[in-house]
Amino acid sequence: MLANWRQSLSAELYGGLLILSAMAILGLGDNIFYYLEPHMGLGQFHALRSLICLILLVPFALITGARLLPDRWGPILMRTAFLSASMFLYFGSLPIMSVAEAAAGLFTAPIFVLLFTRLVYKERIGVRRILAVMVGTIGVLFVLRPDEVGFHILQLMPVAGGALYAMAAMTTRRYCADEPPLSLVAVFFFVIGLTGALATTMLDMRPVSEALFEAAPFFFRGWMALDLVTSGWIIFQGSLTVVAIALLTRGYQVAETSYMAVFEYSLLIFAAAWTYIMFGQALAVTSIIGFVLIASAGVIVSRALPSNDQASSDQASSEQASNDQASA
Repeated sequence: MLANWRQSLSAELYGGLLILSAMAILGLGDNIFYYLEPHMGLGQFHALRSLICLILLVPFALITGARLLPDRWGPILMRTAFLSASMFLYFGSLPIMSVAEAAAGLFTAPIFVLLFTRLVYKERIGVRRILAVMVGTIGVLFVLRPDEVGFHILQLMPVAGGALYAMAAMTTRRYCADEPPLSLVAVFFFVIGLTGALATTMLDMRPVSEALFEAAPFFFRGWMALDLVTSGWIIFQGSLTVVAIALLTRGYQVAETSYMAVFEYSLLIFAAAWTYIMFGQALAVTSIIGFVLIASAGVIVSRALPSNDQASSDQASSEQASNDQASA
């Protein structure tokens, strides 16, 4: 029955459903963060979540024969550094904003790819993509609402995360395109987990000042003992991440990358829906307008690629799947 149902769907529709499912799971997983944040710091969160993901990924690699080690460590580590910094900023911003608002900042990555392509590689970007930058920038302002809620520099963390995410995407596309997809995921989780563990240990050994800790306790907590409920939540969150990565990877395998990427913007909808279901918190109308503008900018960028860039865009499929997790 299931096989017949699958065969009745086009590749685009089947891939789209897989991406939508992954985004729904990521939206749930990222909202679970709010159950974890009072009980651990940012470094401990990444250390534990990464450990859970690796525990699940290693048996999967052994069963399927997938490779976990990359061919070239240099480009992989550079890509991982950008992506890890992006995820630290993304999750670090969640205590001060909703998942949907933070994700909107992260989804500025296609705009930054465009800007970096022009500034670093001196490529022409065209009128349509310049329009995308303008639309996306206006969308960010709608989400941040500096005239309504007042501006704080920490609100820019997910946008800075989007810039670093863009650097990770460009590094993968240009230097890591032939690496095994699972190795990109495994190295990312290993590095960000190790970084989180070392940072948390350092904070235990040399705590920050009381004033600094009170300003941002989530950033500066050392190791904290976890009760059974919190342990269950972090295991559940890590498991959801791995399932979402598997769905994303399969979704990008069955249909054209530029078409599938559009479905990723559904994360903004799912994240907001889960926030409302779990916490009864509705989004402001200005945030919704901002989401629409940012998503529109991303679609304009992906659809305005010249033909000679489309192949490189398609080559980024494994990178899209592995990066999102981690939003991943």
